[in-house]
Amino acid sequence: MRALVAAAVAVLALAGCAAPYDDDGELATVGALAGGAAPDEDATPIVVDTDLAGDDLVALAYLLRRSDVRVVAVTIAGTGLVGCDPGADLVADLVHALGEGWVPVACGREDPARQWPREWRATAAVAPGLPRVDTTFVPASDPAPLSIAKLAGSTDDLHVVALGPLTNLADLAERWPESYRRLAGIHTMAGAVSVPSIDGVAEWNAAADPAAFAAVLAGPVPVTVVPDDPIPAGTPDLLAAFPVVGPIVAATEVPKRWDLATAAAFVEPGLATVDRGAWEVDDSGRLSRTGPGRVAVVDSLDPAGLEAAYDEAFSG
Repeated sequence: MRALVAAAVAVLALAGCAAPYDDDGELATVGALAGGAAPDEDATPIVVDTDLAGDDLVALAYLLRRSDVRVVAVTIAGTGLVGCDPGADLVADLVHALGEGWVPVACGREDPARQWPREWRATAAVAPGLPRVDTTFVPASDPAPLSIAKLAGSTDDLHVVALGPLTNLADLAERWPESYRRLAGIHTMAGAVSVPSIDGVAEWNAAADPAAFAAVLAGPVPVTVVPDDPIPAGTPDLLAAFPVVGPIVAATEVPKRWDLATAAAFVEPGLATVDRGAWEVDDSGRLSRTGPGRVAVVDSLDPAGLEAAYDEAFSG
């Protein structure tokens, strides 16, 4: 998911409504759920860095629904399953289906170290279950790493919830290191500790850009990693009852809800236990603990607590 995209800004019309521009003249897209609570005054500001697979869409909806976090931008990890095209359109279609509000969207470069399976990419690109709008959304002109850098410089306590490969964050650290250091934390779904590899891959978010993951693990910003291992198997039945996310969940059959569980663990850290240390990652996405350190790798999640968190967000 990484190829720095400097897209021109264009007007987006959703359901016949012209989209407004921000103070810089850049177009922002809808980003709040209908009927959801407005963010609290002290809500934690977050950037959602995502590759917009079906599970990412549900996780993004979950984070938009929470009143204790405020999504200030969505950045597209182009080294993942879905790049800027059609990723920007998927964000616009998701938030249009959910309701009204505004959040900037920016894109990152698209040159993964390991190519994702073509069938997975094709399925993710059409976003089964997501209502589609026949418009084209062109994102902000700044590439994703620069967009995050600017936000880090102007937003206190900014966190990144990363649901795809970590290329945008590694690029930010390399090009704008002072802005990178201003991030309050990175919470990422990536890597695997002991689950079996399949066709040489332990976990795809990490394997698509292991160098980026390694750079983030070794960097100065606090990192919490949610690997494949503790994610509960299956899909909670309660998700089927909720508008918008229910059809997406039904249409994207996956063995685990990796990104949704990761998002809930960010908002409610008490649902997780962690193993802190120094960690490294190999080209397959396999994590290994190498000694003492401050990187937190989640080693267990509370399945009942996760379901309660989903229910609170989507039914509230």
